[in-house]
Amino acid sequence: MDVPDLTLRRLARVAATLAAFAGIHHVLYLLGAFGPVSCWEAQSASGTASANGSATTTTPTVTRGCESGIDFLLGSFGPAGGGNAGVLFSWALVLSVLVALGVYGTWTERRYLVGTTVVAGAATTVVGVFSIGWFFLLPTLFLFVAATALTVEARRERD
Repeated sequence: MDVPDLTLRRLARVAATLAAFAGIHHVLYLLGAFGPVSCWEAQSASGTASANGSATTTTPTVTRGCESGIDFLLGSFGPAGGGNAGVLFSWALVLSVLVALGVYGTWTERRYLVGTTVVAGAATTVVGVFSIGWFFLLPTLFLFVAATALTVEARRERD
């Protein structure tokens, strides 16, 4: 059985490919391919009041809905533009651009570009740890492996 030669360049490319798959999965999740991502609830009251203000009749109305990022493009998000559809769509775009730049940088051996995407992904992961950050974690870790492998390979070639 032939075992392929595992070089650092190949490790970087495998890690970048895994980052691409994780990024695609998370972008599709944010866009709603696997179901709604965010649910919202709007409450309002309508009714009449008497002239002296003593008798008031109100009827509470509760509206609920769930949405995902693609609803922003389709225009089918919450009442009066409420909800998180625009935010989810924006973060899906940011994630896809970040992963695309990291994968491109890895395959073309531009380690500074890959390092920049790792820093941006890590910052987004840390700042958004309780919300959007988890979607950036796995692709950022794979791109970190790719950046480290490219840096070690560049230093080996220099020596």
